[in-house]
Amino acid sequence: MGLREIERRLRKKSAFQRKEGELMITELEGMIENMELLRDQLKKFEKTFGKQIKNEKEYYEKLGELRENLGFPEEVGVYEWKDSPSFKDRLTGKGFYHQIGLELLQMGQALKEETGGIISLADAIIRINKIRPGKIISAKDTVRALSHLEKEGVIPGIKELESGVKIIEFVPSELSDDHDVVLSIASRKGHVTIEELLMKTSWSPERIQRTIDALVDTGMARKDESYAEGSKYWFPGLMGF
Repeated sequence: MGLREIERRLRKKSAFQRKEGELMITELEGMIENMELLRDQLKKFEKTFGKQIKNEKEYYEKLGELRENLGFPEEVGVYEWKDSPSFKDRLTGKGFYHQIGLELLQMGQALKEETGGIISLADAIIRINKIRPGKIISAKDTVRALSHLEKEGVIPGIKELESGVKIIEFVPSELSDDHDVVLSIASRKGHVTIEELLMKTSWSPERIQRTIDALVDTGMARKDESYAEGSKYWFPGLMGF
């Protein structure tokens, strides 16, 4: 193959690559235009039927799935992710905080079976930021959004354990002082054993077992048995800490 043939082929390949790039740009522009068209159609649809949809759980969930696929927030009527609270939001505790609160509530409900309705505040902050890649939701704003949910009576609220770890209760629970002590000890590693509780409390084995069993019944603790380590109780809601 001579130099002229090599040059011809390189020019042909270069021209093809340029054409391919132009087609790609045209396709992307078309996708953007379609997204804008879909956005406009969605706005018109929700303006007309929004109130009816909010009263129909099945339709609301399906619309939420569509919004997620389009990259919109799941809440009907909201079309932009708010990056930070406005001055008005900070004064009223609404707007941005309401939106973050809804996302936290959805997250807590989705994790209910896994964690028994509790999760450490540290884990909640990590998870809410994963929902919004590239955005930073501060611990302060997260706490204020949770306080808004608590004030509205939607969640029991934030509880600080003796260990200093703060947990969020997403479902009503009747945690006694004994339960709080076990949670506090378990929060250091995400798990605990009966032997550890015997060493760190002055309780009888019966009292410890009764407390642990109650936490297992709520779904907050999971029992794991192995020949080498014996019984160990894991707390999925505390493992993210």
